Amino acid sequence: MKYYGITDRGKIRKTNQDNYVIATNGNGDVFAMICDGIGGGRGGDVASHLAVSGLSEAFSNSKPINDAGEFKKWLRQEVASINKKIFTLGNQSTSLKGMGTTLTGVILTEIGKFIVNIGDSRVYGFYGDGRFQQLTMDHTLMQDMIAHGELNQDEAATFSRKNVLTNALGVWESMRCDIDTHLEPVKGFLLCSDGLHGYVPEATLKEIVHNTELDPSLRARRLVRAALEAGGYDNVTAILIDLNEETRS
Repeated sequence: MKYYGITDRGKIRKTNQDNYVIATNGNGDVFAMICDGIGGGRGGDVASHLAVSGLSEAFSNSKPINDAGEFKKWLRQEVASINKKIFTLGNQSTSLKGMGTTLTGVILTEIGKFIVNIGDSRVYGFYGDGRFQQLTMDHTLMQDMIAHGELNQDEAATFSRKNVLTNALGVWESMRCDIDTHLEPVKGFLLCSDGLHGYVPEATLKEIVHNTELDPSLRARRLVRAALEAGGYDNVTAILIDLNEETRS
């Protein structure tokens, strides 16, 4: 396994409210996560930092869990704890009120591969047969409207409120946390904030991540460069993980 993460402020924003980490624990498990902060002033940065630092510390200090159901239960409890911490802090400070963050992550363990998502950062999987597939569902107004037949794909392309979140970590007292087990053999995963997937066409993402002759660090840097060349309108963060399960003998 090889992995690499990178973040960039972009060309427009004055600060970078994205945070990421690739954490490990004593069992050799890996938790790669990206948090894209939301909120005025420094609130988004505070929220994303609290989420990344809190979850990575809990994961690094966690005891081995040998059951997928128990692992998901543990993860939900830790995410709920972080949500409460961010929500409480936001309500205690005028300058931080309303702050929150997305959370998307891939957890690689001996008992399985897990994908966690809150908000509109994304996880993609790439496969030996050439597929490049979004594995998370955006928690946005636009996605809800598409799911309910209120918006078609052509209308979605020009929808003015596509970035409105319906779910986030720390904004509300309760939130929805999607946790899925990924069972299919996979060459690797791409995690990214909307500063990448919101501005770079999916065909370009696919072309870059499938160029596995290049080290993950070079491909991740190419992804960020593509976002900057597209205008660099937002903070951009990417984590690329190579597993190459489908090439093992």
